[in-house]
Amino acid sequence: MKILAIIGTNRKKGNITKLCEKILEGANENGHQSELINLYDYKINYCRGCWACTSNGECSQKDDFNQVYNKVVDADVIIIGSPVYWGNITAIMKNFFDRHTAKMTIPLTVRTIYKESLIKKVKFALSSLKTFGPKDDKARKKKFIIVSAATSPFRYLMKDEIPPAIKAMKIYVNKMKGKIIRKLVYTDTLIQFREKDAKMMSRAFKIGKRIK
Repeated sequence: MKILAIIGTNRKKGNITKLCEKILEGANENGHQSELINLYDYKINYCRGCWACTSNGECSQKDDFNQVYNKVVDADVIIIGSPVYWGNITAIMKNFFDRHTAKMTIPLTVRTIYKESLIKKVKFALSSLKTFGPKDDKARKKKFIIVSAATSPFRYLMKDEIPPAIKAMKIYVNKMKGKIIRKLVYTDTLIQFREKDAKMMSRAFKIGKRIK
């Protein structure tokens, strides 16, 4: 199987990088192919919200997004790794999600619906929720592993920090018609207990070993 890890962190040797590398290390032992890419190594512009993609199904911007997206299409299992910043995923990861709009099924009427009646707008919104997802069948129904790290202690008590970041990644998986097979969250990273760090790396390695 092809395992792709996509991380969005500027700390090239940080916890997210190490965790994802450990997952891939475990996957490699079972003969899987693996690749780790950091979004900071690519030029991916912000989504303009211009809806130009509804005309030809492609974003009008010419950058590295398609290069990364094609890797997503080719992969069997995708690891999404992001630290928690201000109660959410990193901006570069969110931007990567935003740019998927051009790759999704978008009704061509989206650019004119604003002029329609309220009833038509509601019907349009409801129908869009049902159909919105990758246009390319090869991009659908992937397996996903979510990885996150936060300085915040007490994971289940920090309702305004870690859960929103996890939810943002889950929304992406749902829109991609995918399935989350594992989730790994490393808290208390500011303190960096040696025993906990070793435990988390061991857990990451086991997650990779169990990919099938």
